[in-house]
Amino acid sequence: MLQIFIIGCAILFATFVISLLLRNKIGERNSVIWLGGLIVILVISSNPSLFDSVARGLGINYPPALLFFLSSLILLTFSLYQTVQITKLSIKIKDISQHIALGFEDKQQYPTIQLENEIEDHATDE
Repeated sequence: MLQIFIIGCAILFATFVISLLLRNKIGERNSVIWLGGLIVILVISSNPSLFDSVARGLGINYPPALLFFLSSLILLTFSLYQTVQITKLSIKIKDISQHIALGFEDKQQYPTIQLENEIEDHATDE
């Protein structure tokens, strides 16, 4: 009964991740990470004896402790990855803001901003 519940939750979660991807609320790289984690959860829940034997092979007597450790490690890694991405974007925003403040000395360096300005100009013309 528990395995059926976990599979149902996994299907709902996969549907949610895919809908976020389709609405551009989450990137492709992040959706692959979430769906990969979902597959790992499905494999572990469908064959708990395999996870128990892996835990015992690593010298861990209580398999849920290994699951908790791996989950914490994955979440910390994902958090670090997101922090790096946020830092890169913050630096880009700062650089773009400085160029805007200086009056766009080199318009070819940031063609996306130039394109956005053209779109805004076109919108005000109409």
